[in-house]
Amino acid sequence: AKLPADIPVVSTEELYAGIIYQPLNLATAMGQLRFFSSRDLSERTKYLSFRDIAVLESIPNDLAVCSGTITHVFQTPLSHINVLAQNRGTPNMGLLGAFENPDLRALEGRWVELSVGATEYSLREVSQAEADAWWESHRPAAVSVPSVDLSVTALTDIEDVLDIEGLGLAGASAMAIPAFGGKASHFGAFPHIPDNAIPYPKAFVIPIFYYDQFMKQHGLDAQVDSLLADPEFQNDPAYREAALATLRMQIQNAPLDPDFEAALLAKLASDYPGLRMKFRSSTNCEDLDGFTGAGLYQSFAGDPNDPDKSFADAVRGVWSSVWGFRAFEERAYRSISHREVGMAVLVHRAYPAEDSNGVAITANIFDPLGVEPGYYINAQVGDTSVVLPPEGVTSDQFVYHFDMPGQPIVYFAHSSLVPDGSSVLTRAEVETLGQALDVLHRYFDPVYGPSTPEHFYALDVEWKFDQGELVIKQARPYPGRG
Repeated sequence: AKLPADIPVVSTEELYAGIIYQPLNLATAMGQLRFFSSRDLSERTKYLSFRDIAVLESIPNDLAVCSGTITHVFQTPLSHINVLAQNRGTPNMGLLGAFENPDLRALEGRWVELSVGATEYSLREVSQAEADAWWESHRPAAVSVPSVDLSVTALTDIEDVLDIEGLGLAGASAMAIPAFGGKASHFGAFPHIPDNAIPYPKAFVIPIFYYDQFMKQHGLDAQVDSLLADPEFQNDPAYREAALATLRMQIQNAPLDPDFEAALLAKLASDYPGLRMKFRSSTNCEDLDGFTGAGLYQSFAGDPNDPDKSFADAVRGVWSSVWGFRAFEERAYRSISHREVGMAVLVHRAYPAEDSNGVAITANIFDPLGVEPGYYINAQVGDTSVVLPPEGVTSDQFVYHFDMPGQPIVYFAHSSLVPDGSSVLTRAEVETLGQALDVLHRYFDPVYGPSTPEHFYALDVEWKFDQGELVIKQARPYPGRG
């Protein structure tokens, strides 16, 4: 706005106005091309198969595993659908008008090969025999899941989750995941970062032992075995979804062990008196290097001042999410044994009125060679999610070139919830966030890095600003871009 009138200006929005193709995860796959409307997905009138290449009318927040995705509108690269595509190694792209695209519609219901490239895509018809042969030679590698450790029975403060002094970060994380799950184990690194450089909420962890105890006490583990042995459950997705919904309801209605519930309530009353709390999933098969499990499990709030949000209900809600339909399908796709999954619960205070929230990647995802380094950041006002947004809501999307002189910021999109010309974060907040991202990236580098032309390393970081102060909620390895 301060430039002289004789200097022409073009905005990022204008530069991208003519683009109709958005490559997100670069890959090739064969499958059956099928179209899914918003109603199909929300009302389960159609079921996705892992052999489907799905053309989606909207960007769903909940999508079962499939072989590829084409969305009718553009996505944000940090949406769950794209993180899951990266996790699976499946092609994912946006194509404006895809749902009515005549070239795509001409191939509806047919077996096709979809290739998503950096500058263009290709779609060609193949025979079912060719597609079957491709699948047999490209089945996803089985994910190795750490066996659960049921020896830990204490409600453990986050400072005590990792034995970094004795084992180092990599060794301590490997030892902690079987008892505390991936999310809590990564969170447990924050207290050990020198100089208290990472702001995080005070927290504790309910170890996997109590989930295992609960399932056995109520005979639910035997019920799981019965379902897994049922041919109808294995072969009919509608029957499988209904059976899993019944199992979740049984988990949500069964009583907690009295000794465990008493210890939990005493811990909350002593260390977090009167606070609304967030109970977050932390399984032994998520936030692993090569498998994030993003969005597969659920978190719940518990509030001592709200009888409809009891702490016990929150714990049971997290435990029941092990048996969500999409979580089950994802595990089956990656050959993860369902009986090997254990659920710990990460517990910290809730932030019901934060200033802003978002997700950041500690790399410039548009520059995999590292020529123009930066941090890719999505930001949104309040508690509106950037990865599971309401339909039609957009977030700030930008690259922050933290290491460059002047630390430039390049915006790709702006939040639809702020006035035109505004941004979610102030310049000072972006700098504060950048400093934290730099610390996190360097701290986890010995475990997951370094970035090289052959190996992409970055962290996926959830953050928020609450009353002007930065809070880091999560850090996990990011699967990369193709």
